[in-house]
Parts: sequence; C-alpha cells; structure tokens
Amino acid sequence: MAKKVQVTLTGNEGKRLIAKAAVRMPEIQGRLEKHKILLCGGTTVSALSEELGLGPLRISGRIDASGARTALKKAKAPHNLLVDQGKGQNVDSSIQKVAETLNDKDLVIVGANAIDPMGRAALAFAALGGGSRGYALHSAYMQGVPMLILAGINKLIPDLGAAQAHSGRAGIDLSMGAAIGLYNIYGPVITELKAFEILFGVEAVVIAGSGFGTGDGTRTFVLHGEEAAIQQAWDLCLGLKGAGVSACEDSLFTCVGGCRHCQRHVGCYYKELAQGED
Repeated sequence: MAKKVQVTLTGNEGKRLIAKAAVRMPEIQGRLEKHKILLCGGTTVSALSEELGLGPLRISGRIDASGARTALKKAKAPHNLLVDQGKGQNVDSSIQKVAETLNDKDLVIVGANAIDPMGRAALAFAALGGGSRGYALHSAYMQGVPMLILAGINKLIPDLGAAQAHSGRAGIDLSMGAAIGLYNIYGPVITELKAFEILFGVEAVVIAGSGFGTGDGTRTFVLHGEEAAIQQAWDLCLGLKGAGVSACEDSLFTCVGGCRHCQRHVGCYYKELAQGED
C-alpha cells in the first residue's frame, strides 16, 4: 500500500542523509578494496568520511552568516583524504601528486557550493587557481578520473551560467568575506532527493524551504512510496534530528579578518577592517 509523509530536514541533517546514501552506492563500495577514492573535504564529504569510519575532515573555506570565510587556524585533521584499500591517508601536502596517479578506475568525491536545475555544479574558490585543490581537480579531470558530487538541495541556484558570469575574485570591489570564483565540476550530483531513492526506493519532492529560528535553511519534503519503505525513511529522518555539522572541531573556528590564512584572499571587508585597526 502506498503511503505519503512530510519530513523537514536542516542542512546538517540533509548532509548526513546524503552521506548515508552515498556510502551504499556501488560507485563507492566497488572501489573501497581494489581502487582509490579521494575525499575532498567539505562538510558533506566529511559526513561521508565518518560513515566510512575514517573520522571527520578538516574544513577550510565556508560560507556562514557573515559571508565567505576561512578557518582561523589549520587543524591537524586531513582536508583531503585518500582512501586506498579501505585505509585513509592525509594527502593535504601531496594532493597534486596524488591526483596525477589516479586513473579512470578510481574516484574523486567532492561537495559543491552551487548546483542548478540542469544538473550543473560548481565549487567556490577564494584562492588564486583554487589553491592546491583546484589544480589537483584539474589534473584529475585530465586523467579521466570520475567524480561524485555530494550537495544538499539548499545549494540550488537558478542558473550556474549566470552565476559564473557575475562572480570572480578580480571583479568584486568589496565582499562580505573573501571574493569567490566558481569552478565547474562534473559528475552525478547526489542531493537529498537522490538519497531517499538510494536508501529506500521512495520518491521525494521538495515542497518548502527556509524556516524560522533553528529551522532557518531547512527543506521540507514529501515522501511517497510503499508503506514499509516510507516507514523506514520516516524513522531515519527522526533519527537524524539534531544532527550537527560534520567537521574536525578545531577547524570550526572562523577567521575574523586578517589572519594569516586569509592573506591570499581579495575583496574581504573584514580583512580591510582589521588592517584599519592596526
């Protein structure tokens, strides 16, 4: 018998849902023992790292209520983790060399800062060239390494093409946080909608967004499917309530402007403010 329920998930709860679905995908399970998987750290990929039993990742760039920011200090946890025969290795200092060794049997898993209705996705970079990760991802593309993109539906923007036409580090006069450019990434995009399908075989439709208070940034879904599957989805959603951000705790502290890690960023109002106070 078919059943329909309505569930609401915060951004962090949605990321945990996506991670739980991704870890079951044959694209990942089929590579864990025989091939390499490069996890490029963001909060959703960090949640996947936890699901794999490898612990949370270090988070560098982030967009919070104050704008596009970076971590106050560099924590010891890996930002980029190579999973080779089920074991994780911190490759932050060698990500370019690692990317050059990957092949079409391996996999890169990354988050996204923007996705659009046409299935396009992009990462936001505040450093020139996207820093070491930007160059490494480009190298991985040249090697033909497939990519899996984990991104919550709250990353949805109307048109990535228009976004790219108006973004960019050099063209911004002043920014709340670092001015960012967008870097195209290619591969299947796994949102909460796909996650519900993978985990339970149910259809999910977004019917509302945003919220109030602690519900700010939530998405509300209607789930439709067979009764047993819907019950399982409902139970998991209840179990996800209250889930926090996945990240190495030391990397959660955000630069307030002018720290040594944001010196390569441009346009930042907070950096200019801090320098004016010296």
